[in-house]
Amino acid sequence: MMLEQDIFTIALFGLITNLFFSIMFGVLINQNVGIIEVMKIVKGRKQPWYLAFSFLVPFAKAIITLYRVYILQVYFLNRGKSYQEFLAYIVK
Repeated sequence: MMLEQDIFTIALFGLITNLFFSIMFGVLINQNVGIIEVMKIVKGRKQPWYLAFSFLVPFAKAIITLYRVYILQVYFLNRGKSYQEFLAYIVK
């Protein structure tokens, strides 16, 4: 049986995990693409509907970020594509 403190602790851990993975993913993209090119690609972009609900489930955004990193590694980098093509894929 979970107590209220356990639920709060899991939610807090999920938010911290979300923040960590989001920051690390942002650093990875920034190192390989560059901020000016990111601004050109992301210009006028609208947030996806699922990101608005990701704050309701603490681990949702961390899982989405890990999925994006998986797509980066398997689909793009292993096939010889660039980080710019990956960022354009995520933004679309």
